[in-house]
Amino acid sequence: MNEFRGEFEVEIAGKKYQGKLSMNALRLLCKYENIDLDSLHEYLTKDPMTGVCTLTYHAIKNKALLSGTDSNLPTLEVFMAQALDEPKVFAQMSQTVMENLSPNSEDEESKKA
Repeated sequence: MNEFRGEFEVEIAGKKYQGKLSMNALRLLCKYENIDLDSLHEYLTKDPMTGVCTLTYHAIKNKALLSGTDSNLPTLEVFMAQALDEPKVFAQMSQTVMENLSPNSEDEESKKA
């Protein structure tokens, strides 16, 4: 996994999922929630538990689309129930989302290169 490219792995309910937070993951979320990209920050901050879980879910779908595989994801509601049942999982997902959506994340990556 290349965390500097938005790639991550998360284990939920004993199952490992790989995801990729990219513009397409954001597009998938915006399409699913029927919001525009300008409303994304408000969406994520208004209800962080739903926002982080939904974005993570679409990042996992995105990785599967890019690799031509089946994501084997449950429904979004089941995914959220399982993820929120494990506090460490939600903390990991939150950190991944925040690191990848932070306006300074590209600056930090270029400093490490």
